[in-house]
Amino acid sequence: MKKKTVETKGFAFGCLLFGIIGLLIMAHHIFSYEAVLRPFMDYLVENKILTNNISGAAFLRMFTNESNIFVDVYLILYAFGIFGSKKLYKFTHNEVLRGTITLNIAITGIIYFTVLLPFGGGTFPKEAIDNLGVMRSTGPMWFTSIVNTWNHLITPVLFTAFWFLPVSDKKLPVAKTTLKYLIYPMCYFVMCEILGAKDGFYPYPFLNGKQMFDMLFKGQEYSSTTGFILLAAAFVLLLGIFYGAGCGLNAIHNKRINKKKK
Repeated sequence: MKKKTVETKGFAFGCLLFGIIGLLIMAHHIFSYEAVLRPFMDYLVENKILTNNISGAAFLRMFTNESNIFVDVYLILYAFGIFGSKKLYKFTHNEVLRGTITLNIAITGIIYFTVLLPFGGGTFPKEAIDNLGVMRSTGPMWFTSIVNTWNHLITPVLFTAFWFLPVSDKKLPVAKTTLKYLIYPMCYFVMCEILGAKDGFYPYPFLNGKQMFDMLFKGQEYSSTTGFILLAAAFVLLLGIFYGAGCGLNAIHNKRINKKKK
């Protein structure tokens, strides 16, 4: 009996197209920064959501953007592997690589559904207040709102679903494999601290001990000790979320394989 698989040339072409569109969207983030994203970044800084808006390149420090880029590059390489490159086929079927990318983009989607969508509407603001207290338009944000939905909703949902397709029938040690998935998020956290200490740009409030302190203890003088404790607590909490989600992905993956073998 012929093995059922989604790995057809048509499916590979769809992955290739999706990856290319995703990279073009990321290029939009960088090259339209001053014209489109600058007003939004000003809004984030003025409302203390971010601490610095130094450049369009720094915008790539956002975990959302990095996780999306990994997905896009992976899908392009995956497609060429299906088209005939044995090296790329082997590389893109590495379970730790696939699992790491899936976990990162799944977390992006989880944050969107649990935080951005319920509390922020999941879209960019149409207006912002400048330094003089004057309400102004944030500019041509309609396309950026579409991009935001693509990066936070469409890509996370579709690529997480990709994890459960019959691409691999290899069972995974749930806990042991998940620990390998954590290498990237741990490195991301450390690099954000190093770069943030250098130029003052922290992509998220929970990466900045002082910012978390100011949010929780408004009006009080900053305590570096408390700030460090808050930062450490955020690190442990985030690592726990990643670990739990990774174990869940692996467990469901193994369950699908067990069900198939019965």
